[in-house]
Amino acid sequence: MNVLVLALLVQLAVAVPLSPAGRHGDPLRGPAQPCDKARCKLPSCRCAGTDIPGGLAADKTPQIVMFSFDDGLRAIDYERYYSKAFPNRNNPNGCEIGLTFFVSHNYTNYALLEDLHYNHGYEIADHSVDHREPTTWWQKASKEEWSHEIMDQKAILEKWGNIPADSIRGFRSPFLVTSETEIEVLHENKFLYEATMGTQTNYWPFTLDYKSPICNSPATCPNNTYPGLWLVPNINYRQSSGYPCAMLDACTAPHSQEEWFKLLMDNFNDHYNDNRSPFGVYAHSAWFWLGEERLAALSAFLDKLAIMKDVYIVTHSQMLAWVQDPTPLDKIGDFAPWKCPSRPKPRCNYKTPSCYKNYGEFSLTSCTTPCPPRYPHYGDPDGK
Repeated sequence: MNVLVLALLVQLAVAVPLSPAGRHGDPLRGPAQPCDKARCKLPSCRCAGTDIPGGLAADKTPQIVMFSFDDGLRAIDYERYYSKAFPNRNNPNGCEIGLTFFVSHNYTNYALLEDLHYNHGYEIADHSVDHREPTTWWQKASKEEWSHEIMDQKAILEKWGNIPADSIRGFRSPFLVTSETEIEVLHENKFLYEATMGTQTNYWPFTLDYKSPICNSPATCPNNTYPGLWLVPNINYRQSSGYPCAMLDACTAPHSQEEWFKLLMDNFNDHYNDNRSPFGVYAHSAWFWLGEERLAALSAFLDKLAIMKDVYIVTHSQMLAWVQDPTPLDKIGDFAPWKCPSRPKPRCNYKTPSCYKNYGEFSLTSCTTPCPPRYPHYGDPDGK
């Protein structure tokens, strides 16, 4: 074959983007294309959109609510706030409501984390090792740095929190800053979902097989295709001031218990009376520190949801299980991922941990023994 012709054929082969199926597992071989609804089908693929999965009508669709909290999980915050709001609450099917904790390493009590996962079924997700500043670091971090932050924390959660590796399925980025490199690392390591990117549109979750419409700063709109990786949109709250806020901590308008309750109910109703897209209640423990009215408003909001027989409070992974297999309300009692599971007990009482050691600035509390010689950290999740 003529050398010039051969060279031209090679160039054409490189220039023509492969279909998403051809790029499976290899996101660097071409940019993401507009979604092809004929090819993108549940349970493994979904186009971005506000349409209800499975084509269900809104009144046949459970209103999903997801509560999640970010950063270190401390016993003092659990005992003062979380334990007063969430335990002893059930969904309409009689099973305990679900929470998701996006956990970063420092200040986390791993014995408590194990207790919450096994005694209550709360989901433990990844939020990096160091949660370092400045925020710009995350935009510029290399693939190796992202890999350490994500995968070392996953290893720490598994070793010191006794969380099975296949249960650690999601990631939220510190400061809600994402990058293409982050998405690539999550995809290569077979995470189920990313839960960072903000939007003011009531999108249902979708996969990154195709082009994403969510490109609001500081989020990065992925250029490449990442088949099977779900994006759980962080749908911003609407405030009376007119300014959106991505998490409760960033909302500025509410001051009283009544105002906080109204913000939660108004935004819940924006989902409930529209397309029933999952409603996320996202905060850090520090949100509670600024006034007792916040816990009171949150408890009142939970009381309101408890009397609504079409509202289910579930973990992020349970929510995605429903999106992958849309089940109408009249059959939700048979939906296995939301049934009451049997779980093993935690290995120790978090108040009397089998491992407690102070390492200076930080201490480690865990049911895993023996305590490591060094504090587990970035690059050394075992603390060797």
